[in-house]
Amino acid sequence: MAARPPLNAIFVFCEAARCGSFKLAAQKLCVTPGAVSRQIRALEDYLGQSLFDRSPHAIRISRKGQLLYDRVANKMASIQSEVDLMRGGGRKTVIRVDAGVTLAMHWLIPRLSRFSDEHPGMQVQLTTSDGTIDLSPPVDVFIRRDPAELRGLPSRAFLDEFSVLVANPALVGGKPKLSHREIARLPRVAARSRQDLWPQWCAHHGLEEADYRPTLEFDNTVLAIQATSQALGVMVVPTLFVGGLLDSRLLSTLESIRIRTGSYSYATRTQRDSRRVSAFTDWLQQAERR
Repeated sequence: MAARPPLNAIFVFCEAARCGSFKLAAQKLCVTPGAVSRQIRALEDYLGQSLFDRSPHAIRISRKGQLLYDRVANKMASIQSEVDLMRGGGRKTVIRVDAGVTLAMHWLIPRLSRFSDEHPGMQVQLTTSDGTIDLSPPVDVFIRRDPAELRGLPSRAFLDEFSVLVANPALVGGKPKLSHREIARLPRVAARSRQDLWPQWCAHHGLEEADYRPTLEFDNTVLAIQATSQALGVMVVPTLFVGGLLDSRLLSTLESIRIRTGSYSYATRTQRDSRRVSAFTDWLQQAERR
C-alpha cells in the first residue's frame, strides 16, 4: 500500500507559508516553533524537496514550496471549512468584508460564488464604503485601492489595476481605433472619485493634460461607466470594472494599450486574524488567477 500523504504536515506547511514565519505559525497553531519545524522537515523528507530556504534569521518559501502552496492551500482550507461546518451543526462561519462600491459590484461579487464553492462552511457578509475605513463596525477584512485609507493597519497588495480607453461603438462609428486628435474632439467622461485616470493616460502617451481634460464628470465610477455605455463620451477606465461590457460589446477599446493605474490592498485586524479570515485573504490573492 502506498504511503498516505502527511495531511497534518501539509496543514502546518500551509500555515507557515501563509505567515512567512515558523514562529508566527506556531502561535496560530498553539504549538512550539520546534514542532512546526519538525512537521515541515517531515514533509520535505516525504516529498524529497526543500520547501523553505532557511537562514539564521529568517525563512523564505522556495520555488517548489510556492508551487505546492498554490496547489493545495485552498483545498486544505476547504477541508477545514467542511469540518467546521459539520462541527457547527450546519451553521456557516461569517466573514465580514468592507470594500469600495465599484470593486465590490464589478469584481468581488461576481467571484463570491467561487469562494462559496471552495469554502461551503463560510459566508461572506459584504458592506461597501469609500474613503478612509471606519474601525467601529465589526469588520474582518478591509479592501482599498489607496493603502493610506487603511489607517495604518498592515496591508498586502493582491490585485493590480490596468486601465484602457473605451467608448460605446456607436459613438465612434464602429472604428476600432482613434487617433489622439480624434479623441481630443470627443466628449470625455470621468469620475470625480478617480481624477487620476485621464492624467495617467496623458502621461503615458506624452500628451498635454490640458487638451484631454474631462468634459463630463460624475460622482463615482459606476455612474461614469453607465454614461459611457450610453455613448455620452469616451472614458479611461480600469478593465476590472468593464469586462462584461466589453464582452457584450456595449463598450469597445479604442487602443490596445493598457496602462497600470494602481493596485488594491487588503488589511485585517490583528485580533480578528483567524483561520476563517486567512481562508478569505488567501482566496483573494489567488482569485484573479482562476
